Amino acid sequence: MFILYGSRKKIKVDKDLGRCICPNCHHDVNRSLAREKTALTVFYIPVIGWTSKRLIICPCCGDSEILTGSRYKELKKA
Repeated sequence: MFILYGSRKKIKVDKDLGRCICPNCHHDVNRSLAREKTALTVFYIPVIGWTSKRLIICPCCGDSEILTGSRYKELKKA
């Protein structure tokens, strides 16, 4: 009998922050406010939530900036 296990990352975009220049790739892009959740999986089914990060993501280069909880709430309300 085999038990398949692993982990999965899922990104949920919460809000578009508007156009700005990315500090990594220097393109003028729409950066997004997002949450990244990692879960432990058994037979490809998420079982246990492992970690959660709050990020600002560049869609062009994939660069992300990790935010604190208070900074995330401030940007989400604005």
